[in-house]
Amino acid sequence: MAQTTRLVRDDDYEEMASSFQCHQTAVLDGALQEHGISDADVRRKVCESFLFQMGVFHDQGWLKPSPDGGPVFPLLCFTNRFLNTDTQVDGLGDVYAPSEEFSFHEYAFGNAALLYENDPNAVVETGVFEGEEEDT
Repeated sequence: MAQTTRLVRDDDYEEMASSFQCHQTAVLDGALQEHGISDADVRRKVCESFLFQMGVFHDQGWLKPSPDGGPVFPLLCFTNRFLNTDTQVDGLGDVYAPSEEFSFHEYAFGNAALLYENDPNAVVETGVFEGEEEDT
């Protein structure tokens, strides 16, 4: 049976968000290499700048999806269950939102550095949803 959806703000978010930034860094670094940027120092500076600016946007920013619309605010959350097209939103279980003390832009340079300093914490296992989940 699916768990009732509950918005959670606690320190577990810090590890999830840091891992997300490490993954972003690895993907961006790979794209830069694929397009001929071989200098690791240049790639690192690009990744740091990108993560910091995206961090500020996640922490404080908003955008207007249409000229006539009002602002909407980005909210990056994590769940233990995939939100598939047929997943009931009220059955997601815990939805992890940023804790009161976390801010993406403050983690940007440190998380980008992990990759370029060959820290094993920069390696984040990822995958894609491939099928049905059992309700737990």
